[in-house]
Amino acid sequence: MKARSEHARKRRRGSGTAFVRSLLLPVLPFLPACQGSEAGPPLVVQRDSAGIEIVEAMRPLWGDSSLWSIDPDPLVDLTLSGNGPHHEFHGLRDMKQRPDGSLMVADGSSNEVRVFSAAGEFLGSFGGRGDGPGEFRTLRRIESAGDTLLALDRGRLTVAAHDLTVVGTFDIDPWTVDLHYVDGGRILPEISRPVLPMDGLTGSVRPPQPLVLLDLKGARIDSVGELRGAEVHVLVRDGSYVGTAPHFFGKASHVAALGGHILRGSSDAMRLEELDLSGNLVRILRIPGYPLDLSDALIAAERDFLLDGFTPGHPLRAPFEAAPVSDTRPAFTDILVDPSGAVWLELHRGRTEQDQPEKWLVLDADGTWLGTVEMPDRFRVAQITMDAVLGVREDALDIQHPQLLRLTRN
Repeated sequence: MKARSEHARKRRRGSGTAFVRSLLLPVLPFLPACQGSEAGPPLVVQRDSAGIEIVEAMRPLWGDSSLWSIDPDPLVDLTLSGNGPHHEFHGLRDMKQRPDGSLMVADGSSNEVRVFSAAGEFLGSFGGRGDGPGEFRTLRRIESAGDTLLALDRGRLTVAAHDLTVVGTFDIDPWTVDLHYVDGGRILPEISRPVLPMDGLTGSVRPPQPLVLLDLKGARIDSVGELRGAEVHVLVRDGSYVGTAPHFFGKASHVAALGGHILRGSSDAMRLEELDLSGNLVRILRIPGYPLDLSDALIAAERDFLLDGFTPGHPLRAPFEAAPVSDTRPAFTDILVDPSGAVWLELHRGRTEQDQPEKWLVLDADGTWLGTVEMPDRFRVAQITMDAVLGVREDALDIQHPQLLRLTRN
């Protein structure tokens, strides 16, 4: 095994993270010995190839257990921390914590961005349905860019100061589905453009999606490459477009910000690529042979579940009937990075598995596969900090509860 490359040693994680890693890294090589002398593959194999660091995680450090846990009893529940309409949520799109500890949420029903103190007290809001400054057509996501707040609407982005004063609005690709703030005042939009009839495509395709950096005023900085789009099947009969449907258990790509770098990955395998801001590949993280098997019963249940949503003769049923089935499940459906630089991958769940709790596979900042963390039932993760997980829980009455849950890292 080769020592960590110069690039990895210098990768910027922030002063607090660097201190934590300086304590942990000398200990990690000795951890397998602390767990006993049973024979097995090494935790991590590292090598360089043409200047690219390749990190292969061979087995989880935690084994079959999880040394990190989520307390289901919330530290803060914004639905219960106050009274009135500001504490009522419908169609909640996103939840993030700001650098000062305050909490912000994007409520899709009211098209409002609401801000609360760390204890859950309502502090203020802006938004509402409309096309004017500070209003939203369809509020989708929010992101914290230091003390600046970014709010993604359909086709445009609103920039607000810490006190919620709107300081700017600019147009953005209308197919932007998420935002990622990259250190240094850069915005990385995550774009997912659909296949349209005028594209002239047919059969199974994965159209590429652009990766472009913007500044906080919306000006294009540079292109940093592209993502492989979602697997879809375009049905054409007798030269006429019929419709487009996703593959059953089809693969897609995801992206996240890693300090001043970018992480991207296609869910064909448990594999991520780290890019610098010029789009150069600097590191690959992967888990060789990670099991992604699908049973015939699960495939049949997935097809039945989706096709049951369309009556016979429905115009959208034919593309789904024609869509192929993948022979493996997607490796992951989302990527999050916590302040330590650890990478969290949401493990895939099919549509018939949505009643199961979310499970997140965790890679340490150096690529070590730590293990898997299970979330409480009916809880959807939005952000992960050093000591908490932010997200939304739906109770038995389907009432939405934006919550802050304690994360314990043993």
